[in-house]
Amino acid sequence: METTKKHTMSGCCGMSCSLCPRFHTDGKSKCLGCGPDPHCVYCSTYKCCSVKKAYETCAECIDSPCARISNLADWKRFSTGKRWLLHIEEIKKNGLEKWERIQEQKAVLLKQALEQYNSGRSKGIICLSFLLFDIPTIQKLLEKANAIISDIELKDRAKKFKVLIKEFAKKKEIKLK
Repeated sequence: METTKKHTMSGCCGMSCSLCPRFHTDGKSKCLGCGPDPHCVYCSTYKCCSVKKAYETCAECIDSPCARISNLADWKRFSTGKRWLLHIEEIKKNGLEKWERIQEQKAVLLKQALEQYNSGRSKGIICLSFLLFDIPTIQKLLEKANAIISDIELKDRAKKFKVLIKEFAKKKEIKLK
């Protein structure tokens, strides 16, 4: 299955691959992004968008959002609230490069958070919150966390960071499940 996809951290479906917990895993379920990962051959959205139409994302398609993308299910153990539909609209409105710059900024902050606050069981909620929160919210979350929970054991930092994430989500009226 041949593809010309160059933006492998931008899923055809509008998922930001660099914010997905499967991208940040070290296990055999690790995902390499949209295109280089062997699992992409099973994705009907990837086959339609990248292989059949040679698009980078579904935002380029005149039929978008189509039934395929609208009915796409959240990934197992990572419920994004179908955030990709909003991402497709953002890409259409502002362009892929601008959207990718924002996702790259979030990915840098996510890497920092995973290093400081993931005890091995926090990756999912941290990735999801960074997917759903805007950059100023993420920065405030990290500033508050660094100020109040940086000098304790990792397991306790992770628990307290989860509490902070839930507090920020509640203030922003964002559902994390």
